[in-house]
Amino acid sequence: AILAVWQDRAQARQQSRNAPVFARFHGRAIESWTVFLTPVAARGAWSGQSPFAPIDQTGDGPVAALTRASLRPRATLRFWRRVPDISAMIGTNSDVVFKIGIGELPWFHQVTFSIWPDTEAMARFARADGPHASAIRAVRSGDWFREELYARFRVLGSDGTWQGRQPLAQIGDPL
Repeated sequence: AILAVWQDRAQARQQSRNAPVFARFHGRAIESWTVFLTPVAARGAWSGQSPFAPIDQTGDGPVAALTRASLRPRATLRFWRRVPDISAMIGTNSDVVFKIGIGELPWFHQVTFSIWPDTEAMARFARADGPHASAIRAVRSGDWFREELYARFRVLGSDGTWQGRQPLAQIGDPL
């Protein structure tokens, strides 16, 4: 996975197709899927930095959520015990368009990325009574994270495929 930030969509599209780092990546990959996003909300930090400058955007349509958390070592087991139930819940959610969890530094630095048809569907999952909402309450009351970032994006479109399909096709790729 590569996460990159550019000034505009034209530069993002050109760079993700032609920049040397992407050319090397594409040369080794069986397939690739690039999602073009613009930040609409962000709070927290990633390694002490605030990498996303939200742009006030209105409108409906698909949204993406990116979370990144640095776990406190004392909370690691409690955190990981909750992951299977949350994974099962999101895995059966008919609203989620795409989801992936990545261990930046396995066990201690976690990244999640998901795409939803709209903010309402995302909020229903995040706040509904169940494993996810329960985990959020436990994280807050137990001070499990040293650092966390939550960012929400408007999905502008995508290029390529993931596991042989175009995930945004089910909601109409905006590009």
